[in-house]
Amino acid sequence: MKAEITVNGAIRLGKYFVCDSHDPNRDVRVVTHAHVDHLLGLNESLNYSKLVVMTEATRDILEIMRGKLKGKIKAMKYNEELSWIDEKLTLYYADHIIGAAQVLIEDFEGNRLVYTGDFRLPKSPIIEADILVIEATYGKPELKRPPTDIIIDSFVRLVRKGLSLGPIHIFGFHGKLQEAMQILRDNNIDVPFIASSDKIYKITEICKKYGMHIGEILNKNSIKAREIIRGKEYVMFHHASTLRRARVDGIKIHLTGWEFRKIVWKISEKEYRVALSDHADFTQLLLYVASSKPKLVITDNYRVGFAKILAREIERRLGIKAIAMPSK
Repeated sequence: MKAEITVNGAIRLGKYFVCDSHDPNRDVRVVTHAHVDHLLGLNESLNYSKLVVMTEATRDILEIMRGKLKGKIKAMKYNEELSWIDEKLTLYYADHIIGAAQVLIEDFEGNRLVYTGDFRLPKSPIIEADILVIEATYGKPELKRPPTDIIIDSFVRLVRKGLSLGPIHIFGFHGKLQEAMQILRDNNIDVPFIASSDKIYKITEICKKYGMHIGEILNKNSIKAREIIRGKEYVMFHHASTLRRARVDGIKIHLTGWEFRKIVWKISEKEYRVALSDHADFTQLLLYVASSKPKLVITDNYRVGFAKILAREIERRLGIKAIAMPSK
C-alpha cells in the first residue's frame, strides 16, 4: 500500500517516508510533534535514519525534553518542500501544540498521501488527499463538545472566580498548559504565572519564542516566585502526571479532553475538570474527511482512540472506504 500504519505505530507514506515511529526500511523519519506517543523509536531514527524532519519549534522543545539532538536533522518551516528521490514532502500547520505539523507526500504518479497527526479545526488547514491517514482520538459519535469559545469562556470565569479565593493550580500536558496561559492572558488575567518545574518554564519560553502571547512566566524556584507564592495571588502550572500527588494551597483545575459530561465538572470545592482539548472531536474528524475528499481513509488504531468505530462511521455516513490500522 502507498500508506499504512504498522504494528509499531509507524505511519508509512510513499516509498521513503515514515512518521511518528522508527522504521529501518524508510529513509526519512518525520516527527509531527513533541508528544510521547509520536516520538516512538526516536533515538533509533536519530542514529540510523538518513534524515529526521520536524518543525523548528518541535526541535527546540525536544531539546528541552531530551537534551541536544544528534543525527541528521532538518528543521522545516510550514509549507516548505523537501524533495527525496522521486517523492516530495511538505509540512502544514496543525492546531494542536506549538510546532505540530500535518504531512503531505506527493509521489511520482501524482498521488497525494496525507497524515493529519494530531489536530483540531477550524484552525488546521484541510489538505486534499488521495489517501488520508487521520487520528482517531475522539472517533466515537458521542464524543462531541461545544464550540471552543464557549469552553474558553467557562474556563476563564472559573479561574477568575477562583482567584478571588486564593491561588489557582492548573494541570495539563506540555502544549496544553501553554495554550491555557495564552487563553488567560488574552482574557486579561494578569496575575503572576508560575511554572512548577524547570521543564514547564523552558518549554513556555520556547512557545513565546514562536509567537505565543503569554507574557512573563516565573520559575517556581526563583526568589521572585517564592515571594509571590507567599502573597497567594497567582496561577501555577503543573504537568498532568503530578495531579494526584501534588499538595497545593488553592484550587486545582485539570485540563482534559476526556471530560464530556460538562464543560466544567466540579469534583470538590477545591478541584475541577475542564473540557479543554487539543484534538478534533468526532464532528471535526468527519468534517476533515469530507472536505479532504480522499479515495481511502486509514484511521490510527495504534494510539489511544476509537479508530475502528471512526472507520465504520466514515463509510456509513460519507460513503468513503475506510480501514483502521493496525488491525489489532
